[in-house]
Parts: sequence; structure tokens; C-alpha cells
Amino acid sequence: MKIELECQECKNIFSTEFKHRDKKFCNRKCYFSFSKKNKLIGKKKDDSVREKRICLQCGNEFTERIKYERKICSQECRDIWNSNPSNKEERIKKSKDALLEKYGVDSLYKLEEFQKKSKENFYKKYDVDHPMLVPLFKQKLKDKVRKNHILDLIPKLEVNNLKLLEEYTLNKNGNTSKPYSFQCLKCDNIFTSTLLGSGKIPICRKCYPITKNSKLEEIIKDFLNNNGIKHIDNNRTILNGCEIDIYVPEFNLGIEVNGNYFHSELNGEKDKKYHLNKTIISNDKNIKLIQIFEDEILQKKEITLSRLSSLLNINSKIYGRKCIIREVSKKTSKDFLNENHIQGDSIDMFRYGLYYNDVLVSLMTFGFKRNVLGNKEKTIDEYELVRFCNIKQTNVIGGFSKLLNFFIKSKLPKKIITYADIRWSGINPEKTVYFKNNFKFIESTPPNYWYVDTKNFMRRHHRFTYRKDVLVKEGFSKDKTEWEIMKEKKFDRIWDCGSMKFELILN
Repeated sequence: MKIELECQECKNIFSTEFKHRDKKFCNRKCYFSFSKKNKLIGKKKDDSVREKRICLQCGNEFTERIKYERKICSQECRDIWNSNPSNKEERIKKSKDALLEKYGVDSLYKLEEFQKKSKENFYKKYDVDHPMLVPLFKQKLKDKVRKNHILDLIPKLEVNNLKLLEEYTLNKNGNTSKPYSFQCLKCDNIFTSTLLGSGKIPICRKCYPITKNSKLEEIIKDFLNNNGIKHIDNNRTILNGCEIDIYVPEFNLGIEVNGNYFHSELNGEKDKKYHLNKTIISNDKNIKLIQIFEDEILQKKEITLSRLSSLLNINSKIYGRKCIIREVSKKTSKDFLNENHIQGDSIDMFRYGLYYNDVLVSLMTFGFKRNVLGNKEKTIDEYELVRFCNIKQTNVIGGFSKLLNFFIKSKLPKKIITYADIRWSGINPEKTVYFKNNFKFIESTPPNYWYVDTKNFMRRHHRFTYRKDVLVKEGFSKDKTEWEIMKEKKFDRIWDCGSMKFELILN
């Protein structure tokens, strides 16, 4: 026969057999809970046999029996304490002193009796006379050495304000040292290094930069840090051994800082396809690589940082629908482009701007289609979109399409062509503003080059200034190539990544 009772602890109703009608609790958990609260069970600790101590590692207070010699509060603190070289030496010394006092030797393995007994035991159990001949012991020893190695390095990493971001596994990966990721606790910089396996401590190059290009890179890094953009510096694993100066994971954006001297053809040994190939490798990893030359960073710093701000979506925003379109004079266009476009002024015929509260905030210029030599082909219905830019530190949302549509309605062109600099736009045409506005990608043009005087690498000269026909008129031999003459004039040259050509066909 079943009856219902009320639990004295949880007050829940429970069923039980009639013969257990004296039952007071629904389960053992309630019984122990009630008993402990009412001090029906449990034994009071005898404080006379215990004492409070201070942990030698963390300094926290803990309780231990007087008869025990334990001076560290937990196993975690013990591991850190044991990893300290001075503590390790003291522990080994105590062990040796005890063995010398008891056996007259500083190691058990020097006792013949111990050696003999050890070999006999291993032979009986594993059919070998030494533990290192047993695969299981080999692996255990490797694991122990590996664990001790990283424990020894933990204090060193902490002293150098570094944190290991992954588990230490192997010293070598094939014939190559395994790279590990670290975070600098001073500046939050994340970087990789292969030095850990050798026991050396890596260096954060953001806090302790190398001299080569350090000034240029620091300008970009300071800009990213000031805007709270996390980045990885001087990494060689992301591009499979090819170094990337600055990588912004959140935006899949790579930034190359190219010193003009170190990236020239003769002095820097960077050939025609060097920069393009790096862009292609990055694109294969779904990374848009921006390549900035030294003179752009130092001489057009605000424009350069504004373009980066646009890519990182941290510019202020103005909506094109709130702007008024006006034709722009040549002088106004020239000033605006020199202030806001990385290439400066252009040769154009038609200039249209967006004005917000009577301030020019966006500009688009057009000219007649040009041939290979740069001369205009004055066909009334074919034009080239020459320049487009917004005022610095500003994105005009919808500004490109608004200006483009206004030009189309005004001039009724049959075709508009334009070019995107791969060095800034990346090599994927579908990620450009032109493709998003119905331009069709036609082809990628080969890398172009600029000349630099070896006495002043800070200035890049357009190659059209030094065409062979111009050089021959200056008195140089017509039997030599343009490049041969320029080398004779003590000039070097720098290659870019080429351009992407786009075309918009209209009815």
C-alpha cells in the first residue's frame, strides 16, 4: 500500500510504502542537506592540529595540517614555482644532499644495487633492460621534457610581457621549426615566431621595431592603433613563407609598406612581377593587398590614411542623395584632386562635383578616350572616366553612381572606359566600385614603372617624361634602349602591379 508524505527538507510530496511511514526525506540528498544544516552529522575540524600559511608562489593564505611541510597552496602554483630556475636548483641540491647523507652518492643510478634491480624489473615486465627501449616510456619522457620546457619558459614570457596563444606541442615540424602565435601584453600586437622551440624568447617588433622601413610602418601601425584596429605584423605564415608587413584579419586586408630604395629594380632587386605576384598570392588567400610606396606615406600622408580609413569603414559618411550636383571649374578641380586624390590632378574635359552645404565633397572627371601613347581620340561618344575621389576622411554613400548617371544623361555616351590601380584596388574586379556600377571587366594591363633618380629615391617620375624619342633629342644614342639610357643617367625604376581595365557600354 502506497502513502504520501512531505519531505522535511524540500517540502515536496513523495510516495512510499506504508511500512516506511516513518520516512522523513524524499531522497539521500535531502537527508544529508538537512543533517548538515542541523549539525546532525559531520565532524568539526580540530584547529589544534592545523595552521594558516602563506603560499610561497601566489601569496594567498591557506590552511594545512601542522605535521605536513606543504608551503604551496595548489598544484598550479607548484608547477609555476617548480619552473623557476632558482627553485629548481634548490630542489635538486636538497635531493642530492639527502642521497649523499644516506648512500654516499648524489644519484640513485650510481648505486650498483639500484641499477641491477631496475634492469631486472624492466626485463621481467617489458623484456628489455632499460626504460628508453620501451616505446611507451619514450613517449612519456618526450611529453615530460616538452611540459618542463614550456614551464621553464612561462616565467620568461611573463617577464617579457608576452603570452603564448596556443598549446606547445612540438619543437620541430619536419625539418622546420614550428611557428607559434604570441600576443604582446604591452600593445596587444599578435605575431608569430619559431624561436620558442629553441628556448629563446621572441620579440614584439611593434614595441621593438627593426630599422628597415620601421618609420614608414610605424605611421600605418600608429594609425591602426589609434583607431582600435587589431593587426598582425611581419607575418610569414599567412602567405606561406612570403612576408606580409601588416595584416588586418577583421577586414581580410593586407598592407605592404614599400620603401622606394628597397623596392626598386636595381638596388632593391624587385623585378617587374614582384609586387603583382605578391598581390596574386594574397588574393588566393582571400586577402586584399594594398601596396603603398614610401613617397605616398611621407608626402601624401593624409590622403593615404584617408584611403585606408575608407577601406576600414571608419570614415565619416555623407549620403549622396542629400548633395547637389554642379559643374566644377578646372582650378577648383585641380585643387580638390591635389588635396584628396593619391595621383593628384589629371588631364580632363568634364568635371562634376557633389556639394553638401555648399562644400565640394566628391568629384568625378571625364576626358576623351586616349590611345596607347596617351593622346586623346576625340570621338564624340566614347569617353574615359579619369578621376573619382571624395574629400579626405569622408565616404559619400551613393556619390559615384549619382555623378556617373548625371554625366551619362548630360553627354549621352555610347561607351565609357576607366582603369583601376591594382596596387590600391586589389586584383579582384568584382570588389571594385566600377564592377558594382555595371562596368564590365575587360583585362588586366601589365605592371607599369616609374623612374627614380638614385640621388633622390623619394620622388618617382612618370615614364612618359623619359620616352626614348625625348632622350634621343637630348643627345643619347638611338641604338640604346630607353632603359639602357636611363641607367646611364643613374636612374633606377620601380614597378607597380598594373591596372584593371573596365568598360561601360550604353545604348
